[in-house]
Parts: sequence; C-alpha cells; structure tokens
Amino acid sequence: MNWKNYKKRLIKSLDKFKFDGEILTILKDSIKNNQKIFVGGNGGSAAIAMHYVCDFSKGATKNWSDNFKRYRPICLSSNISYITAIANDAYYNEIFKQQLINLASPNDILILISSSGNSPNIIEALKYAKKHDLITIGISGFKGGQLKELSDYTAYLDCDSYELCEDIHTMFGHFLATYLREQDRGQDKQ
Repeated sequence: MNWKNYKKRLIKSLDKFKFDGEILTILKDSIKNNQKIFVGGNGGSAAIAMHYVCDFSKGATKNWSDNFKRYRPICLSSNISYITAIANDAYYNEIFKQQLINLASPNDILILISSSGNSPNIIEALKYAKKHDLITIGISGFKGGQLKELSDYTAYLDCDSYELCEDIHTMFGHFLATYLREQDRGQDKQ
C-alpha cells in the first residue's frame, strides 16, 4: 500500500465514523457533576486511552494552569505494576475491573476503547461498571462486538483495519478535547 491509498482509506473511514451526540454533554457536565472519567484499552488502544487522559487533563480546559475546576480522568491502562499484579495473581481479564473496584463510584464515567469490541478484560470492566451504575461509553471498530452492544453510549467505525480504527479513535479523542475546551467559558474557575 502506498501513502495515497492509505490516505483515501482514512478519509473514507472518517465518513463512516458515527457517535452518540450525548457523549459530548456527558463529558462536558462531568466537572459540575464531580464525576471521574476512567479510560481503558489494550495494545494500541491502551496508548490511545493514555492520550485521552492527557488531553482531558490538560487540553480540554481553557486557562489550564489557573483553572482548578478540571476534568478528572484516570487511565486504567497505565498503572503497569498494578496491572501485572492483577494479571499474575488473578486473571488478565480482571485488570480493569479490579481498578474500578478500587476507584470508581456510581455515576462516574467509563470510556473503553477496543477495535474488536470483544476483549475479555474490556467486557469484564463494562459489566462491572453497568452493575455499579457507572455511565459507559464504548469506542469500537470492526463489527462493534459486545462493547458496542452493551455500552450506554457508543462511538463506532465499521472497519476491519486495526490501524484505521486506531487512527479514527485517536482523532475522536482530539475532537472531544477540542470540543470541551471550546465549551469552557471559564465560569467554573475557583
């Protein structure tokens, strides 16, 4: 494949990407609702989850350094010592769920990113979150899998390429941070 063909596929994929518009309001209102935003994924999606958390922490708020009313994101993919301890002592499919048990409260937000939508650790976390009244947002590709089927809100790309799914999922995170920053009118500064 050459660059020109990849770029055409990416543009075509952008046109196929769909998301529930309520996601924007849920995230925007999370500051006033005092909600934490958990984000998790595996492999490339783990890197995307970390990127979302960075952008929600810093890039989604105007006048970031002087504004103490910020988004409260936590990456479930980044605490490698805890992840490996859970995987070693229990099961790998528990790595996100166990972190939620430690940190999550009802009404918090869980964003899970999975191209296939069927990773066992993603689905375990999703089921736990739904059972404990977290708001769930699934970001998936391929056919969406259980993540698309079971999440309260979804962002979805009908595409069978991991690379293109991950490209679009990253772009969606940039869009979310930009949207949130533009909605921040500084009214919540303390």
